[in-house]
Amino acid sequence: MTDQTFGKNRRSILLLITAGLVLMLVSTLSYFSANPGLVSHTTTGTQAAAPSGQQMPTSAGMDEATQQGVMALMQKLQKNPTDLEALVGLTEHFMHTQDWQRAETFALRAVVAAPNETQPLYMLGIIQHSQNRNAEAAASLEKVVAAKEDPSVRYSLGILYAYYLEQPDKGLEQLQKALDNPNTPADLKKAVAEEVTKIKEHKNHTPQQAQ
Repeated sequence: MTDQTFGKNRRSILLLITAGLVLMLVSTLSYFSANPGLVSHTTTGTQAAAPSGQQMPTSAGMDEATQQGVMALMQKLQKNPTDLEALVGLTEHFMHTQDWQRAETFALRAVVAAPNETQPLYMLGIIQHSQNRNAEAAASLEKVVAAKEDPSVRYSLGILYAYYLEQPDKGLEQLQKALDNPNTPADLKKAVAEEVTKIKEHKNHTPQQAQ
């Protein structure tokens, strides 16, 4: 069985994802502020501008600026259904509100619209993990590193495999790739090395606990 220390470590990816969501929210709100021309000044007009078949989000829990910003992004999608900036912005918004179904809808559209971009795939992986669909999350993140090497994504993959999918060897493989990358920042390399040690210790300790 998993010991208490291992269980606590397992939650570390959630802290990483939470920090990522905060950064995404900041970038989305900054986008709204930097693009005031996108904000509609009439609610009726923006509701009518929603893409065909796409229900507009409700205003509950959103301040006026955010609500208008979301509507403006919907308007952009009406004009261009594959507008990557709008798709990513809406994905980030719904990730922040933890509306995972809508977030996944826009993330998948972004992946189709820009198959060579890694950000939509990374967001899709976070969304899938947040719904406890960890095998799918790992598959999405594997596609990210296949397209573009990223030690932070390797770290996330290592955590997913070792703690959530109970595949410590695959987790160690991903973490080792992050360690071997000369571009890995020192603080991340330290965190990766600590996880490698914990996973190896757990692997050696678990058989002794089994009855």
